[in-house]
Amino acid sequence: MSSWHSGSVTKVRVAESGELSQGQLDTAEALVRSAFGDGFRPHDWLHGVDGVHVVISDGGVLLAHASVVTRTLRHDGRDFDTGYVEAVAVHEGHQGRGLGRLVMDYAESVVRERHVLGALNAVQSAVPFYAARGWVPWEGPTRADTPEGLVDTYDAADRILLFVTSSSERDGFSKGVPLICDWREGDLW
Repeated sequence: MSSWHSGSVTKVRVAESGELSQGQLDTAEALVRSAFGDGFRPHDWLHGVDGVHVVISDGGVLLAHASVVTRTLRHDGRDFDTGYVEAVAVHEGHQGRGLGRLVMDYAESVVRERHVLGALNAVQSAVPFYAARGWVPWEGPTRADTPEGLVDTYDAADRILLFVTSSSERDGFSKGVPLICDWREGDLW
């Protein structure tokens, strides 16, 4: 059988924190910034840098990216080791080819293998994509555990979704009880 291949090969890489070079991180940041525009601030990128990166490339060109960072979410007196998905983007010229689905397949695998719960804050236009994958919109109140104590984090623009793994309880979340995130600089969710 011949090893010759007539086209480019799509490569998926799952890189642990610290495994990507600064140049690779800069390329991923540029991709994510191009997807989100001016609303994507420096701290938005920094939230995902220390995570597990899923990168999809073809012929050496970065086509898609996602990062899964470890956070702690609390609900009803319980702490949840959470894989928080950040910086999901697909190159504009390659959208509609299933790359978003592929990058999330790998990101969700990281969540399932390493965390009890998955969470993310999506733009409104992406909510149907995530919901079709089993992500459940959080409809209850939100708070953050800040250095000054618990603060209300309600923002009408937030679209927080949860991804329940086999080690968490699908029915264990009451929308009458706040979902609490840990503290970080910038946007808390």
